[in-house]
Amino acid sequence: MRRYGPDHRIPTPVLGAIAVVLFLAGVYGAFTKRVPFVEGYRVKAVLHSSNELRKGSPVRIAGVDVAKVVDLDHGPGTTAIITMEFKDRGRPVHTDAELRIRPRLFLEGGFYVELSPGSPSAPEMRDGGTIPLSATKLPVQFDQILSGAFDRPSRDALADVLDEAGTALADGGARDLGRSFRPAVPALRDIAIVSKAARGERTHDLSTTIRSLSRITGALAANEDALGGLVTGFARTSGALAAESRALGEGIRELDTVLTTAPPALRAIDRALPPTGRLAQDLRPGLRVAPPVLRGTVRLLDQLERATRPAELPGLIATLRPALTELPRLTDRLQTLFPLVTPVSDCVRERVTPVLETKLDDGALSSGRPLWQDLVHAMVGLNSAASTFDGNGHQVRYLAGIGDQVIGSGDIPGLGPLLGVGPEPIQGVRPRWNGPGKFPPFRPDLPCRDQPAPDLRAPASAPTAMTARSATAAELRRAAAARRATRRATPTQLRRTEQRLRRAAQTRREAGR
Repeated sequence: MRRYGPDHRIPTPVLGAIAVVLFLAGVYGAFTKRVPFVEGYRVKAVLHSSNELRKGSPVRIAGVDVAKVVDLDHGPGTTAIITMEFKDRGRPVHTDAELRIRPRLFLEGGFYVELSPGSPSAPEMRDGGTIPLSATKLPVQFDQILSGAFDRPSRDALADVLDEAGTALADGGARDLGRSFRPAVPALRDIAIVSKAARGERTHDLSTTIRSLSRITGALAANEDALGGLVTGFARTSGALAAESRALGEGIRELDTVLTTAPPALRAIDRALPPTGRLAQDLRPGLRVAPPVLRGTVRLLDQLERATRPAELPGLIATLRPALTELPRLTDRLQTLFPLVTPVSDCVRERVTPVLETKLDDGALSSGRPLWQDLVHAMVGLNSAASTFDGNGHQVRYLAGIGDQVIGSGDIPGLGPLLGVGPEPIQGVRPRWNGPGKFPPFRPDLPCRDQPAPDLRAPASAPTAMTARSATAAELRRAAAARRATRRATPTQLRRTEQRLRRAAQTRREAGR
């Protein structure tokens, strides 16, 4: 043998031939999916006719391609023999296998072999085995149907029917037929809506529905006796409905009326659902605390039930007799009391409570709290300020009388202007003085609930010329002397000064009228 060493290489034509052979083998394997010159597992079948089968026609089990027809040959008599070569996934084919040729298209065309591989208990058919003629069937051809059932009289009758139908359509039947579809438009629209809803809103809605239905059917199938009873009951119900067909027809007509009038009610319900949902959310806190209350109510009812037993009832009646005897008198008195209390409660509900719930707007000094809270907080502050006292009683101290700004009240009849000093000039006056004789609206002839609601938004006004100015040295000395005199004044002197101020105010009001 000739050796190829470093000095002896394989000729280029030989390498090219090897490459061509490998390429052709690869192409053959890619298209045939088999090793050349090696046959797979084959089974033959005897048929009355090959029925236009050809080489390469598929062989299917449950719709899956598992083999193909590789050979067609004549059999005994008028029969035909086909040879099928199976893939590994098509095995095993048992000795009791059955075969049927079926069309791939409804109106004739290609055919395929439908194979039933047989029962697992039967042995596997050997390679090259034959399915007998008794286990094979052929499809019924369309021309066989026409030749067997559609004879000459039937064809003449069909021609007459088509001729009459054409005449009817030409004489206005086509127009009337088109009009007959108009009432179907709402029904088709509703069917489209239902079909769209049946598709679901999210992915896998349909598969979830099918799984749920499978669980339901599985539960029904698990109890055959109950399922039989259900079917029997449904049969009785259907028989009863069939016996009352007239009443059922009337019920369906009434149902149509209900369905016609139902959309407005359903829309109203749809509008009511959001408030109902909010109501349910508002009720949840109450429902969470309801169980202890209900348990207490149950205990109370249990005690009442025990108290009303025959053995306890005489004692209970004897105990309640004085109260029951006085009840009519109490009722009469309540009838007298309620008309007196009702105006007060109405006044509190209609006028006092809204005012106490009002939040006052005082600019940067606004607290943001309701008025009743401001009053309570002010009382707490006054209580703290009045905690000190001396021989003259409790003292409430204000930051007043300190500063170099003179504050005047204006001319008071009988007293003249009242002057004081403060640390800062006055920026404005609130509430604004409306002048003599101008008071807030008040109707003594109307009950409290019918009075105009008070407006706590008191208007402000700019300070007048004599409201605030810089104090002179003499005025500061007089103010200091007045403070010292006030501190030395006895309670009797202070009450006299207060009485003089009240008389001056009364004189001012009379002058205004």
